[in-house]
Amino acid sequence: MHIQIIENKILDYIKGNDLINIGDEIVVAVSGGADSMMLLDYLYRNKNFLYISIRIAHVNHKMRVDAEKDMEFVKNYAKEREIICDVLECDIEALAAKTKMSSEAAGRKVRYEFFESLPHTKIATAHTANDQAETVLMRFLRGSDVKGLSGINAKRENIIRPILCITREEVEFYCNHHGIEYKTDHTNFLEIYTRNKIRLSLIPYITKNINANIMHTLIEHSKLYREEEEFLSAYTKKIYDSIILKSEDSYEINIEKFKVEMPYIQKKLLAQVIFNLKGFSYNITTAHLNFAISLVNKQSGKSINLPEGVKILRTQYSLVVYLENDRGKQSVIDLHLGKNVFEKYIITLTLVNKFSKKSTNNYTKYIDYDRIKSGLKVRGKQNGDRIGNKKLKKIFVDEKIPIHMRNHIPIIVDGNEVVCVYNRLNTAYYITDETTQILEIKIILGGLHV
Repeated sequence: MHIQIIENKILDYIKGNDLINIGDEIVVAVSGGADSMMLLDYLYRNKNFLYISIRIAHVNHKMRVDAEKDMEFVKNYAKEREIICDVLECDIEALAAKTKMSSEAAGRKVRYEFFESLPHTKIATAHTANDQAETVLMRFLRGSDVKGLSGINAKRENIIRPILCITREEVEFYCNHHGIEYKTDHTNFLEIYTRNKIRLSLIPYITKNINANIMHTLIEHSKLYREEEEFLSAYTKKIYDSIILKSEDSYEINIEKFKVEMPYIQKKLLAQVIFNLKGFSYNITTAHLNFAISLVNKQSGKSINLPEGVKILRTQYSLVVYLENDRGKQSVIDLHLGKNVFEKYIITLTLVNKFSKKSTNNYTKYIDYDRIKSGLKVRGKQNGDRIGNKKLKKIFVDEKIPIHMRNHIPIIVDGNEVVCVYNRLNTAYYITDETTQILEIKIILGGLHV
């Protein structure tokens, strides 16, 4: 092993994957461990050659006794070399409990939100070839698809991994050669996380008993899967818009066109929809996607729940994908004369002298203003709502309003009594020959009539 070979390998990897450009401001994620300290040292030594500026970002997760010492170690390193160092202290376990996320997921979310908040053009993380192999094996065991098996990308948007091409052994050799100090996280040697079990037990067992080159095999297969993924993604992108329609807060997948595609492409399309809906799809496995696709052969009205609040509903002609947690949480808003805003709707109340029946439609209603008892409000649908003797649920069925849209239709109420909804008006508020004040109710969505 030779230091020049390692450094040249990193430089070739940076150039080959277009990771760094002249003038980049790079936030380097530094934990204090060997990998991140090696990355930091490499970028610091070569900042003039690469024409870049760097700053350090360190997150103290407060999950270990040594966390404070690690933070001080990183801050001192930065101070000695006059590198800007930004530190975030956050009790990850408390946050995870509060948000009902795993500690790993909460930590990832906090880290990247912190990194993104700092001035930068790129964020550099210290993932290595060992991380790549462990990730591929871990995702395989979890049932990931080709995209998951392609492992960690050299770059994703503004996030770069400059040392993904070298092994942990090469990292330690680099550190020893240049005399770089680093901190060792003792939890890395405890089999309390899946990744640790793979690193400490599974890979050593496979290396000793099955395949001595398992690390190399996993890394090479990740490259093969990435090439396959690039082809499949290009095809999926090509047909996406012809099969999937985005609504206000959901995605509708045309079932007839969807059924024509091969099963794997169906999964790719559905996974992309979930990613577009959530911004990530960490906990969606192939098993989840297969379960969701089975809805194609079910009757209209059937639905399934996936992780992270994702819900998929089978309607007559489509699969509707939306976030269940966003449903049914509308507040109750008092309405006043003039313009009122409720979610994505503008509701305008106007006193008028007269009206024409031709102007009454699904979006504009006229009522006897003096028949209002306790004041008009607007809210979402609630169980038991009805106009006269007819339940709103039956009205929505008669009007063929999709199930996933029903909780978002504004309901105008007077106390507990529904005054109007969609194209129905409560007879108790009808205008008669004795009416002296007429109230016009106009409902508009996004600047257009709903």
